[in-house]
Amino acid sequence: MANRKDDGFGWGVIVGFALGLVAGAYLASGPGRDRVEHLRTRTIELTSSARRVAGGAEGPLRRALAEGVEAARRRRRELAEAPAETMPRREGDDA
Repeated sequence: MANRKDDGFGWGVIVGFALGLVAGAYLASGPGRDRVEHLRTRTIELTSSARRVAGGAEGPLRRALAEGVEAARRRRRELAEAPAETMPRREGDDA
């Protein structure tokens, strides 16, 4: 009786493989090829439009980032050039 369970599983694998092979061959040869081509074309269209949209926002974003970096550098220079007396003292500093 143990052999019958094993035989059923083996036949199930073989039949499943055969059905998958037939279905895959059918889809690859005809209707599946058209759907894949349509999906590929649509993906290319969406990718190019997304790049256009992202590229449009890149200019102002980079400009704002550059302005922020430059403002931070200016402030750092101002603080470095400030006289020591105007700098707040911490407790324990003997300078």
